[in-house]
Amino acid sequence: MNKNNQAERLRMIRKSKGWSLQDVENHSNGKWKAVVIGSYERGDRAISLKKAISLMEFYQVPVSELFPEIAPIVSARSLTLDLVRISSGSDAHTEQIRRFTRLVSDRRKDWNGQLLTIRANDLQFLSLLLGLTDAATLDYLTEAELLTA
Repeated sequence: MNKNNQAERLRMIRKSKGWSLQDVENHSNGKWKAVVIGSYERGDRAISLKKAISLMEFYQVPVSELFPEIAPIVSARSLTLDLVRISSGSDAHTEQIRRFTRLVSDRRKDWNGQLLTIRANDLQFLSLLLGLTDAATLDYLTEAELLTA
């Protein structure tokens, strides 16, 4: 992301909260100094990813709001889950995925029991159930080999 665009996004996010630079310092009990936030917003000072994440957590805004030009991981694309592998998994995430896939299959009246294609909004809902980001959910599904090619 262009440094100036990021600076503008930081300012826009702060202003969307209705806060001045001094309000940020006050609400954070001095953790975030007005002069530092101002320098990030002007683009005079680069913000590290770690600090950007921390600042977005403070603002209670998803860090993805700093990077709006990055398309969602699974936009129009669909994913195919391997229901056989999911049925044999034993960790907590796999159990939640198993319940999720049963509900989706029942709702769609798709009982083939082998594969289930999910859409981007299904992935978002699954991510909420797992308490993970969409990216972390996709990583988990990939690493656990629960997706088919």
